[in-house]
Amino acid sequence: SLLPDYMVPAAFVRLAALPLTPNGKLDRQALPAPDDDAYARTAYEAPQGEVETALAGIWAELLGVERVGRHDNFFELGGHSLLAVQLMERLRRLSLGVEVRTLFARPVLCDLAASLGSHDEVAVPANLIGEQSTAITPRMLTLIDLTQQEIDRIVATVPGGVANIQDIYGLSPLQDGILFHHLLATKGDPYLLVSQMAFAERGLLERYLGAVQQVVDRHDILRTAFVWEGLSSPAQVVWRKAALEVREV
Repeated sequence: SLLPDYMVPAAFVRLAALPLTPNGKLDRQALPAPDDDAYARTAYEAPQGEVETALAGIWAELLGVERVGRHDNFFELGGHSLLAVQLMERLRRLSLGVEVRTLFARPVLCDLAASLGSHDEVAVPANLIGEQSTAITPRMLTLIDLTQQEIDRIVATVPGGVANIQDIYGLSPLQDGILFHHLLATKGDPYLLVSQMAFAERGLLERYLGAVQQVVDRHDILRTAFVWEGLSSPAQVVWRKAALEVREV
């Protein structure tokens, strides 16, 4: 039988014996970090040209490997979706436009390098929803195609209605995946993190909550709701104001 690609280990390290805890269980912290030779590699061939060389340098830094050949595969060297996002940002700074989906389709260095620069930088159109807008129509949404009925359905989900809507647009490919796993989960949510904090006095708690509210006020993504029920395609809706919900028990 064959494992699917995503289950094949990126690196193999030979050990004489597995390190164990005093209880006889695997001591994961004592496992050695894989070195450069542990990763699955094709026969090494040096990068060719300016773009391949620049791309190989970025890969080596992000993946923590000594050298990257032109036939190496980003994911076989230990790359994953979070590193893919960092890679896209590095390439954007070099004006080498490429989409994340291109990396997944062409993960070999020379193939990806050949596609770099072939995508023009996306020109984001102006946001036509203003603070004085009293209604939102399909022509005002330049980044998503929705009917008036769908827009009205979205407006009904936002406290304060149109006056509290800053923008409406579609999901990115990574967000599509996050929503998919959220809907797939039958118990809990794979992306929900829960933590507990303790404060010595009430004043410290109040200052902390005030600081969190300032962060929410500043960053659009923390004021973004995702709406999909009754829509032809999921949408993210940026609220102008989102009050931090605090419940006392």
